[in-house]
Amino acid sequence: MTKNHPTVADLTSLMEDWAPAWTAESWDRVGLVTGDPGAAVARAWVALDLTPELLREALAAGVDMLLLHHPPLFKPLTDLCSHRPATARLVQAAAQGLAIFAAHTNLDAAPGGVNDALAQRLGLGQTRPLMPLAEGGLVKLVTFLPPDHYEEVSAALFAAGAGRIGIYRDCAFVASGTGTFLAPPEANPYLGRAGQPEKVSELRLETLVPQARVAQALAALRLAHPYEEPAVDVYPLRQAPAGHGLGRVGSLATPRPAEEFAAWAAVELGARAPLLAGACPLRLTRVAVVGGSGGDLLQEAARAGAEILVTGEARYHAAQEAEDLGLGLLTLGHFQTEAVIVQPWARRLTDELARRNLDCQVEAYQAGQDPWRNPLSGAGHHHA
Repeated sequence: MTKNHPTVADLTSLMEDWAPAWTAESWDRVGLVTGDPGAAVARAWVALDLTPELLREALAAGVDMLLLHHPPLFKPLTDLCSHRPATARLVQAAAQGLAIFAAHTNLDAAPGGVNDALAQRLGLGQTRPLMPLAEGGLVKLVTFLPPDHYEEVSAALFAAGAGRIGIYRDCAFVASGTGTFLAPPEANPYLGRAGQPEKVSELRLETLVPQARVAQALAALRLAHPYEEPAVDVYPLRQAPAGHGLGRVGSLATPRPAEEFAAWAAVELGARAPLLAGACPLRLTRVAVVGGSGGDLLQEAARAGAEILVTGEARYHAAQEAEDLGLGLLTLGHFQTEAVIVQPWARRLTDELARRNLDCQVEAYQAGQDPWRNPLSGAGHHHA
């Protein structure tokens, strides 16, 4: 019996529903890096980085797709020469047909993403984004069309990325009305006659579109629309997707002494060189977290009423700023504060694929390594 494996495109679509690419920071490079979107995926691994060990083990295990947090390709390539190890890994992956996908700052910001996973591991409740996604990321697209072309035009818009609200897809509002026009004698209108005033029955179609996909959506609409000159309105919105944003701030169920919480958090995440700075109160009740490098969000943490900011790494001057702001700053390692997403990520994909009756083995790669090590400890790399 043939198994119903998802394609690479199916998995990237699931990720787009969860952590849309347009929510990534402007400097980021997320999405599909190598691979055929139409290729079947029987086995996928989730990991933080494309390390030599991960690539070697994935190819030996017959993995079809890697989903990574850190993009393996940040700067445009000028060639595909293999004397650079990072390029050689991508060339090898492409040659072996291994698909590689990256979700970085968009996964940091997504509900259930890196920062929610970190907040959960540290026992925070009643969480909200520390810095919500900026306003202006969405527009409302409105067009008018004959009723017999609704399915064709709406399908084209949805395929171009329109109509997504949270986990819901193909969302639109449709209303009936009357359109009027006067086509010049040389025109060839789809409805009515040239040279005469006309009144026709039309549908008003409204749908949301990410600002970054407006051009793509407009091009798709014009290809599918039967009118010579379709009327289209694009309204910028002042709203951001609900729940998306960098960092999280929340409350501890039971207040804890600052030093005790810091020591416990370091053990919980396997931090090998935890550092505490700033001015912590005797007991913590409200905590902000930012996976990776989050020292630049100290001001946001202070405004949110946090008493301490937990992050992976921060600059020297951030420690001084924390003192001035009257809150603590705890660094637990970039790797340690982001590795928390690997298992939840794999579980989420497994559940979503099962709901769609798609058969794919999704695994969290457990041998990821922190590139930093403490030479005084005598220990090797830390394994997640």
